[in-house]
Amino acid sequence: MSSSYVYIGLGIFDALAMFALMISLYRLPLWSHRYKVTAFAVFIALFSFVMRLLIEIPQLDLPIQYLFFLIFIKYVYRLKFSHSSFVAGAGITAYAVLQLTISYVYNLVGMIYQSDLLKTEGAVYLIQISSILAAYGISIFLKYFRLGFSFIQIPQDGRPSPQKEQTSLLIASILSTITIFLISFFLYNVDFPGLIIMTFSTFSISYYFSQRSDYEGVRSIIEASLEQDKGK
Repeated sequence: MSSSYVYIGLGIFDALAMFALMISLYRLPLWSHRYKVTAFAVFIALFSFVMRLLIEIPQLDLPIQYLFFLIFIKYVYRLKFSHSSFVAGAGITAYAVLQLTISYVYNLVGMIYQSDLLKTEGAVYLIQISSILAAYGISIFLKYFRLGFSFIQIPQDGRPSPQKEQTSLLIASILSTITIFLISFFLYNVDFPGLIIMTFSTFSISYYFSQRSDYEGVRSIIEASLEQDKGK
């Protein structure tokens, strides 16, 4: 029973770390939604506990979590579908890169083995705690230095988002979705380097589209300002 409480407790911090990484990457507000985010993290932890330990279908845990994150971001932050799926996909793949890299390092130094990932205690807790601390550290760093991408804007005064759906972001979201499914199904059968390369490649695509969207957003502002100056 105590191990179940530990699993759920770490699961809550794990979900919060993943969400914090998503939000800090795209400079979305967290504190104003703190109660909803906390309740959502508890829900995700309980869901993961049911999927992995009660129903024993761990392969479906992360893909379904992705859908829950997408829905939560869409309706709590009132974003377009392409933006919600993009933020959720990029955040989860970024966290997966972090977790897989930490697992690989521990594997190299002989602290864990890939077969340990099938367990629900011991080595897995070490990976979880390390990933949680690393994600919190990165999130605080991005927040403190005001880094991250700012092209995704929260609609104000209850109005729908004025931003258009972006095909490039939707494509990146689809790639992230495929990668998340592949991670879940091949985690125990494929070597760490292969999974890290695949996940990092997907996140790199999301990073590229984020940079391009930020650039296009700044360019649009400059062009609009120049047009206004010409009209004076």
